[in-house]
Amino acid sequence: MRDQMEYTTLDGSRIRELIRPELGGSRNLSLAQATVEPGAATLRHRHHEAEEIYFVLSGEGALEIGGAIERVGPGDARLIPPGAEHRVTAIGPEPLVILCTCSPAYQHDDTEVTEPVRV
Repeated sequence: MRDQMEYTTLDGSRIRELIRPELGGSRNLSLAQATVEPGAATLRHRHHEAEEIYFVLSGEGALEIGGAIERVGPGDARLIPPGAEHRVTAIGPEPLVILCTCSPAYQHDDTEVTEPVRV
């Protein structure tokens, strides 16, 4: 899966999809690697149908879920329930790299950005 193209998703993070139904190997979930650059944050957003798990591979972050903010680092995993507003900020000197899994699989039309888009 190393050859999967990176793209910027609706929340502003760089994503490389690893597993999803369209790529084979899964019927109901997706797995992606997300990167947030130092000092940057994703846009606050929610997924109406999908529950999501973040697993931090490297870097340090501040993860906000439903208004509660928690510091996260390598080895930390957090569940984001469907409908919960969330965002993550890279707070260290290195990019924050996270594995994100969604069930059902991530779909752009299931994502609602809940703050103004930054330009």
